[in-house]
Amino acid sequence: MGLEYKTNECCDVKEVEEVFNKSGIRRPVGDTERIQRMIDNADEIITVRDGERLIGILRAITDYSYCCYISDIAVDKDYQGLGIGKELIRVLRERLGEEEVQYILTSAPKAVGFYEKIGFERADKAFVIKRKKN
Repeated sequence: MGLEYKTNECCDVKEVEEVFNKSGIRRPVGDTERIQRMIDNADEIITVRDGERLIGILRAITDYSYCCYISDIAVDKDYQGLGIGKELIRVLRERLGEEEVQYILTSAPKAVGFYEKIGFERADKAFVIKRKKN
């Protein structure tokens, strides 16, 4: 298994939808135009491929100086548990730095332990206005 991580590589919307499906992450798969906008408007995208096959993606929105919101971390279930999610975050942190930028995300209930294990702290003062359309 020769995994290759790339930063801001062009991704095909269909392969991103496939990774979302295979990872178990809840995203509007099937709404191709919306997924394409999600890709187009991300500030940072880190991908990981096994050969030609996209098996993981991290998508983030950032100002590059104070905060970075990690919108998506999705890894194909066949590859989960191999440290790929952790490596996607490491690559992002290496790009943006650790002195000034704070990393923020919301977690699915099943992933909370993963984020705590790799150094994220729970935030008890977060607020959200939920979207009307999933």
